Amino acid sequence: MSERAIRSVAIAGGGIVGLSAALAFRQALPRATITVIAIPVDPASLADRMPTAWPSVTHFHALIGVDEPDLLRSGIAVHHVGTIFDDWPDGRSWVHGFGPHGKPVGSVHFDQIWLQAHNAGNARRYEEYSAAGALSRAGKFVHPSRDPQSVLGSFRYGLRLDPELYHSRLRDRVSELGVRLIDESVKSVVHAEAGRVAALLLNDTQRVEADLFVDCTGPTGLLIGSVDGLFDEWPSHPASQLLIDSVESDALTPVARVTATRSGWTAEWPLGARTLRCAAGCGCDIPEAIAFRAGRRTAWTGNVLALGDSAIAIDPLLGLNLALVHRAIFLALELLPGRDFNPLELAEFNRRWFLITDQVRDLMALFYMRTRGALSGPASLVHRVDQYEHRGRLPFQEDELLNRDDWTSALLGMGIIPRNVDPAASTVPLDQATAAMNTIADELAAFASRAPAYPDYLARITRAS
Repeated sequence: MSERAIRSVAIAGGGIVGLSAALAFRQALPRATITVIAIPVDPASLADRMPTAWPSVTHFHALIGVDEPDLLRSGIAVHHVGTIFDDWPDGRSWVHGFGPHGKPVGSVHFDQIWLQAHNAGNARRYEEYSAAGALSRAGKFVHPSRDPQSVLGSFRYGLRLDPELYHSRLRDRVSELGVRLIDESVKSVVHAEAGRVAALLLNDTQRVEADLFVDCTGPTGLLIGSVDGLFDEWPSHPASQLLIDSVESDALTPVARVTATRSGWTAEWPLGARTLRCAAGCGCDIPEAIAFRAGRRTAWTGNVLALGDSAIAIDPLLGLNLALVHRAIFLALELLPGRDFNPLELAEFNRRWFLITDQVRDLMALFYMRTRGALSGPASLVHRVDQYEHRGRLPFQEDELLNRDDWTSALLGMGIIPRNVDPAASTVPLDQATAAMNTIADELAAFASRAPAYPDYLARITRAS
């Protein structure tokens, strides 16, 4: 082991976030000692409680050695192809699905081809050119085709995970890999110097020391708050209270549904045996509601790395909570510093972390600013909307968590239609483009109508796996 290598990691937090971090660091640092102080999950820790995982979950499960077919077979997971947004905004219903819409023509993006047809009155709804959109509307699912020419050849899917069952599976996996688990709470944090933690005191006799401390304690940020108390609040995210519950249900569908209300929104995430529900709003006087404040912290300070709600608090509108945990872990492993935690190394991690979370902040703010009928929000979002609304262009961003398809689906779904077509799109004859678009939409609609009901498909693939 290198003299600079991290030799020990202590993770505070016994929820999904903390266990995920433990499994990832165990695989990345096989010779290091990994300890989890399994503090009970904070009810306000949304990354530990929300079920949706974006397509990146496939790569994360490959890293930590969790088998997707086993999760499906065990009733821990169901497939997730997208979210239907109802009455958002102004009575509109649309699908935010994973993967591409249509097919580009050379370097011309499909949304520009669609825009030409839309302006001529020849376009269908944008979602109808998406495999995820067609499957979402039908409430069905099939795996992507291996044929790159197929209309089902390039769409993506995520998972919806029953939080309690998934937590149990991760805890079993942690035990299999020899991670040390301590079921205690942290009594106090011992500091070595400014910006550094020396140890965690669990009780009068038990003390955990480590080179690296990972804060997965939730919004309180028990560790990160002790070395850097700054929290950047995002006023463009007005949902301030969340009421989360579940009901028994045999609904089995690969699509989630979010509906706008006068005070906020409601969401339903079917999990098979039950449906998880959330109501979000402002100024509600409900004792059981979680007080919520959107924003983020600098995620890595000294020898403390914050993950999940300790680093960023976002509401679960788009189900990005767990995706941000996975992205932060991958980034931490990519830029893993030595145990001296050189400020130059940490600065690069935090720079890229801010780029990633800026995108998420802006996408979330898009939903709220349009619902309120006013173009207000972060300057970077206003710039993005201006660019797209003028000519359908999106600014380049380094370290993107959200791709062009994620943005165009949301922008067009929210009624932001470019006023001008990109000049490059004029090279594509309208009649040929319209015919090709109709073929794609017809093939997708026909396939979705023929596809088996999702419970039947899930039963078939889990028997075969």
